[in-house]
Amino acid sequence: MAFDKERYLQPSGLCDFDRSAEIRLKTQELTAGCRSRAEKFSSIFAFVKELPYGLEDWDLKASETLRKGWGMCSGKTNLLVAMLRSAGIPARYRVYRIKADSKLWDKLGKDNDSAARMNGLGEERDHIDCEVWLGKWVVCDPGRDTAMEKGIVRLGGTLERQVVADSRGRARYLRLVSYDQWATERQARRAFRSERGDVFAGANLGIEQIRQLGRAT
Repeated sequence: MAFDKERYLQPSGLCDFDRSAEIRLKTQELTAGCRSRAEKFSSIFAFVKELPYGLEDWDLKASETLRKGWGMCSGKTNLLVAMLRSAGIPARYRVYRIKADSKLWDKLGKDNDSAARMNGLGEERDHIDCEVWLGKWVVCDPGRDTAMEKGIVRLGGTLERQVVADSRGRARYLRLVSYDQWATERQARRAFRSERGDVFAGANLGIEQIRQLGRAT
C-alpha cells in the first residue's frame, strides 16, 4: 500500500497550525535557508525541544504552547507535529506507557509537597512523543529540554525512557494521526482536578531546580 502522506499533514482542533499565524511565521523563520526536509526537521525539532518542560493539562492547542513558551510532553509534541506539518513534513503522535522516575521525584519531594504528590500517582505514566517521515518513520522526543536533562543526570537519574512492556515483553505503542480525542479523554482522567494549578506550580518549581542544576554544569 502506498504511503498516504496527506493524512499526516492535516490540522485538527488541537494541532491548529491552519488557524495560527504565529505557528506558520515561526516555522517559516526556523526553516528559512534550509535546503532539505531533514534540515527543516532539525531546526524545528531543536527549537521545540529547548522550550522548558513543565507539567500542565493534556488538551492544549499547539498555538497555546507556542504562546506560553513551555509545555510537557503532550504540549511540546503537539507543537512539534503542528510545525512539521506546517512545513510540509508528515508527522504523527506516538503514545505509550513509561515507568515513573520515582527516585528523582523522591529527591524533589523532600522539600516540595507538590513534587511528593506527583510521586504518589503510581509507577506508570502516559507519555507522548513524535514520529516524523524522513523517507521512513523516525522517532523524536522533544519532551525534556537540555538543561533539564543535564540536571537529571547530575541528580543520578537516567534519560532513557523505561517503556512498560506487555505480558509478552513487548512495548505497546499507539500511533495517531490526530491526538485530539485521546487528549480530551486523558484530560478527563486527570488525577488532580480543581487544585491542579497549585500542584503543577509547585511541582514545576522542583523541575526548575533540576534545570538550574543542569545550567550549572
